This record gives sequence, structure tokens and C-alpha cells, in this order.
Amino acid sequence: MLVSPSSVRALAFLHRRFPPPPPPPRPHLLQPPTHPAPPRSAMAFSAEPAAEEAEEEALPPVTGPGEVTAEEWRRWGTSSPLPAAVAAVVGELLEMEAEAGQKMRFGGVGSKIKGDFKDMEDKKHRAVYQTLADSDKKLQYFSARQIACRLLGSRGYLCQKCWLPMEDCMCAKLGSCNLWQGIRFWLYMHPKDFLRQNNTGKLLWQVFGIQAAPLCLFGIQEHEDIMWDAFQRSGKGKVSFLYPNKSTTPMSVKDLKFDGLNLSCDHPEEDVKDEPFNFVLLDGTWSNSAALYRRLKIRNWNK
Repeated sequence: MLVSPSSVRALAFLHRRFPPPPPPPRPHLLQPPTHPAPPRSAMAFSAEPAAEEAEEEALPPVTGPGEVTAEEWRRWGTSSPLPAAVAAVVGELLEMEAEAGQKMRFGGVGSKIKGDFKDMEDKKHRAVYQTLADSDKKLQYFSARQIACRLLGSRGYLCQKCWLPMEDCMCAKLGSCNLWQGIRFWLYMHPKDFLRQNNTGKLLWQVFGIQAAPLCLFGIQEHEDIMWDAFQRSGKGKVSFLYPNKSTTPMSVKDLKFDGLNLSCDHPEEDVKDEPFNFVLLDGTWSNSAALYRRLKIRNWNK
């Protein structure tokens, strides 16, 4: 059908005079959903760096069970007994909670205590810390306090295997793998990285298992004693720290010998003799890793 020029001009005038309504916005692939997020529990745990952490309102109080049991402790990725110092700090926090008549609240990086209870706990912590004259005792108390707060603050929020929020659990996407018995990985972790969501060292025992890649927490006597004893049984020649150091000569993994067997060969399990070769991976920030490395050198070289 032919349309006259005058009709086209009339339609153009009406279009300019009465433009059609704009189309609804298309959702962007990276745009967050418009529906409200499900409520998070009291155990808020941010994966953002500590330097960028913003002050936030304390979350609802912890409603989980009281004392940390040995079974709960092992579920977080360790085969060791519940450390006595950690259990003692948890008990102190629960006693303070009962005396104060208010529930503990946690939030931010590392499940830090929030609200008025934070001031009470901080005074208690400083008073106990000042009574400890021995530097090793101070380290043990510092580590136990860090870990105790993370244990209580992560209850009901983080998955005990992958340390991610339960709604983001990735355990079903991970597969297991057997590690040759001639090697053992030790994940030597600073307590400030314990139960941290963006920690990647936890993948070691998730893939290889807690016996082939055990967790050792810095300043926790029960953990460190297990690792020191393993080093002593293997001997200094079978202990290597994976840590960048300008003053040492780097080694290639291909140069390492395992009871006369080199790593590039495929050997059956019965070929493994005596104790395994120990690789220690330091898990922490650069400054915290330096403290881990110094402690490793002192303890391992003095054996």
C-alpha cells in the first residue's frame, strides 16, 4: 500500500509530540538481584581485606551451643585434640556473657566481637595478657583468643569444610585426590587466617585429606608439637619451607630425593621407606608469614 508524503509528515509530528514510553530497563548480568537477600546469622564474616573493612552495625546475637566440643573442633579441618588454651578462652567468653546478661555479637573480618561486650572483653584480655611474662605464653594466649572468637562467630554461618557461607558452599564441587605417601604437606597457618573465607590453603586438606595435608595453627601448642615431632622423626634433611628468601639458594622440586627415588618417577606405595618428606607452606600475610618462618627456623634448627 502506498502512503502519501503528507501522511508521513503527520505521523512524524505525532511521534515527536507524543513519544512512546521508554522500554523497561534490561537486567544486567552483573547487576545484583532486586529481591532482598536472605537474613544472615549473627556470625558475620567478611572476606574483604582488613584495611578496607568498614564499620558496621553489630549483627544479631549468637544463638548456637555453648562450649566447643572436640567433634566440632575436628569438623573445621583438623585431626588434633581441642587445644586447652582455646577451650579455656571459649569458657571465659561464655562466663563473661552470662555475667553481663547479654549475648555476644560478631561481625567484620575475623568474626570480631562487636558492641558493648567488645569493651568488656578487651579489658579482660589486656589484663590477662599483662600477667604473662613469658613471650611464648603470650603468643599462645593471643592465638587462642583469635581462634576462639572465630569459632564462636562462625557457628551456623560458615560451612565447616570449605569455610564459606553456607549458601555459597562449594564442597560438592571439589574432588579428592590421593597424595603419594612419600610427601606430606603442612599448612602452617596464622590464627588471623583461620576460618577466613578467602583463604585458599584450606584446599590442601580438602583435596588430599587432613592426614596428608594437616593443619598447624601458629601459637597453638598441641598443633605445633605434632608438627615438631614429625620433623624430628623425619630429620632435617626431609623438611623444606616454601618461603621466598633472598639469602637462600632456591631448589627445584626435581632435585629433591625421596629415599633414593626422585619425584618425577611414579612409584608404588610400598617403595616408600621410613618417614615422608615434609613440605611446610606458610599461610598468612607477608608480615605474619615472616613470624611463622622465624619460629620454624628456631624450632627446627634447635632440634
